[in-house]
Amino acid sequence: MGRRGFVMLAAVLTMVAAAACGDGTGPEGFVVTGRIENNTLAPIPVNTRLLAVWGVSSGTPDYGYVFGEGTINRLAGTFRIRFDQPPPDDALNMGELGVAFLIATTDQSLTQGRLPSGPIGYAGLTARYAVIFLKSENASQFRSWATLFDIGYSVGVGVEALPGETFDTFRPDSPSSPVLIIDVPANIDIVNWT
Repeated sequence: MGRRGFVMLAAVLTMVAAAACGDGTGPEGFVVTGRIENNTLAPIPVNTRLLAVWGVSSGTPDYGYVFGEGTINRLAGTFRIRFDQPPPDDALNMGELGVAFLIATTDQSLTQGRLPSGPIGYAGLTARYAVIFLKSENASQFRSWATLFDIGYSVGVGVEALPGETFDTFRPDSPSSPVLIIDVPANIDIVNWT
């Protein structure tokens, strides 16, 4: 193998090593896509936003944290969101485990950071699917199901609690599997993981 071959091999091995470690986003970020299930049959408003809201229940009081904004394709009935960096520690439980539901909202005032107290207006959410983020292996100290996920970003689908158990859990699923349900909140069954 010539010098050029060694240089190419070294470059490839460096890229593979960089992709194998870190926050799980890879060189183009972590992308979540899915379809929209509009149960209202009404058109989705033009100003609808797609936000990632991270649930934090490791302290008192519980709170939601907005980190991540995507796009909604109303005509195709699809959505897309990309994460280029790890969530802030304030979006993680015990600074280690993140669980974010994607919400559709027409509220233009929501920005990155803690959600204001009280209800927020949303038109829908990925009730059975969540973006999962593990900062390290220590995330399993908060929820045992976290051992099923890799370090960095993943997508999880809810698993209903067995008889005698209190909380639902998550298992890994494809980043293209989530369904964004547009409906009134009373009709949406959300994963009860906390």
